Amino acid sequence: MSKLACTSALVLLWSKQGCYRSKMARDYLSLLDLRDGELLYGRCEEICPYYGEVIKNRKFGIMNLIDGYFSEKTTGQQLVIAGAGFDALGIEVMEFHPHVKVFELDRDNMSIKSSIFEELNNGSSKGITLIDVDLLNTSAVYRSLAAHGWKPTEPTVLLLEGISYYLPADTIQRLVQVIKPGRLILEFLKQDEDIAPDRISIPNEVFGTISRLCGLSHIRKYNYSQLEQLLSNLSIVTKCSMKRLEELRTGSNRFFPTEDSGWIEVYSLTGEERENMV
Repeated sequence: MSKLACTSALVLLWSKQGCYRSKMARDYLSLLDLRDGELLYGRCEEICPYYGEVIKNRKFGIMNLIDGYFSEKTTGQQLVIAGAGFDALGIEVMEFHPHVKVFELDRDNMSIKSSIFEELNNGSSKGITLIDVDLLNTSAVYRSLAAHGWKPTEPTVLLLEGISYYLPADTIQRLVQVIKPGRLILEFLKQDEDIAPDRISIPNEVFGTISRLCGLSHIRKYNYSQLEQLLSNLSIVTKCSMKRLEELRTGSNRFFPTEDSGWIEVYSLTGEERENMV
């Protein structure tokens, strides 16, 4: 069993609650020791008892976008997951889109994750390449990807899930500049002014608790115009609010009845000249 840091364990505790469709992804999650996230999980559930719905909606939306992009089996399709941590998304993608080459990047623990994959004792993770690299060093990211078989001229989807809160904005910008994805899937935390007044306290308390217990100094938030400016070489083609994601996943809006009732959104962006590639 692998024991995880509190932030990784927190999200994975929610992820185990029906976020993944494939048995292989669920089997992988069962091999992780998530005890270090239990205190944080309890605190977050006290703040918002339905926070697990946020994670389910977020992951549903991301996988829905990935399914759409990779449904046509174009030669050489690639997925780069930045800040992958111990998440099971790579396995899920390989289960449903085995023709896609998946590259998972993170500063630590990729070798540990590789050993956990071996425990699965099946071929589900054979198409996944795990790379230890500091995302802040974007030149090293490019070199490491290329050294492990990533083809910069082939169609690439870049996923930034659960890390835009912590990465400097200019690092996100440089990652996009060096990878030049045909598609970018970006999940982010909204600015307070874009959240309903009766909901603002939820993300502020949740992320404040995460910051205190995990020693994180700053949580970054974005709005539409900031993302347009930050990613000026890309065009926003899909905006998924929490209201929209819940409706797509469940067919109703029990927890997120309005566009501003959610505090996390998922965007997909494309480079105009590469839009036909993915």
